Amino acid sequence: MNDVSGLRVRLLGDLEVVRADGSLVTPDRWRTAKTMDLLRLLALGNGQVVRSVSLMDKLWPAVSADRARASLRTATSHIRRAIGAEHVLRRPDGLLLHGAWVDTHAFVHGVRRVQQAAREGRASDVVTIALVTDALYRGDFHAHDDDSEWALTERNHLVRSRRAMLTEAADAALETGQPREALDFAQSAVTLDRTSEAAHRALMRAHAELGEIGSALRVFESYRAQLADELGADPSQQTLDLHLQLLRASRR
Repeated sequence: MNDVSGLRVRLLGDLEVVRADGSLVTPDRWRTAKTMDLLRLLALGNGQVVRSVSLMDKLWPAVSADRARASLRTATSHIRRAIGAEHVLRRPDGLLLHGAWVDTHAFVHGVRRVQQAAREGRASDVVTIALVTDALYRGDFHAHDDDSEWALTERNHLVRSRRAMLTEAADAALETGQPREALDFAQSAVTLDRTSEAAHRALMRAHAELGEIGSALRVFESYRAQLADELGADPSQQTLDLHLQLLRASRR
C-alpha cells in the first residue's frame, strides 16, 4: 500500500513535489503551467475540498464553462498521474489534495506558534521557533499566472506574516541577549517592508546592543527621510524617543 502521508509539496520558491518514495516530480510531468497552478491551488486548500467552480474561475476565467470543465479534468488527470491518484480525491463539488505535507501550511503554523509564544512571554521559544519556521521560506510564493488576484493575495499574506514574525523574533532576541540574531531578524524584516517602523526600531536597538551606535543612528535618519519623502510624515514618538536615547549614548 502506498504511504499517502509521504507526499511533500513546496510552494515557497520554485514548485517542488517529492513523492512518498522520495522521488522528485520532474517539471515535464506536469505537462502544462496551468496544471502546476491547479496543484498549487489544491495544496493551498490545506486538505479541504476546493470547489470546481472556484478552480475554473481562477484558472480558466476567459473560456466557456464546458471548455473550463474539460481543462480541469485534463489537468487533474495530469496531476494524478504525476503524484499518484490516491492524493487527488474527487468530491461532488470539487477536488482535494490528500495526505500531503505543504510548506506554506507548516510556515503559517510556525508563525502562529511564534505569536503564541510572544503573547505568553516565552522570548527564548520565539527565537527558536522563528529560526525553524523561517528556514521553510525558500522564496516568495509564485504561480504561472503570477499577477492573478489569488496568487497576489497568497503571496502578500505570506510576506506580511513573515515580516511580522521576524519583527517579533528580533524583539525576543534582544530580550534574551542575542543582539546578532536580532540584527539578522530585523534586517530581513526591513528588507521585506521598508515602511515597517517596528522593524526599523528593532534594527536600531540591535545595532546599539552591538555597540554600533553610528549604524543605529543612520538607520533612523534613512527611515525618517523615507517617511518624509513617501508619506510626508514623521516617525512615531516611540521611535523619536529611541533616537534621542541613542544620541545621548553617542555623546558619552
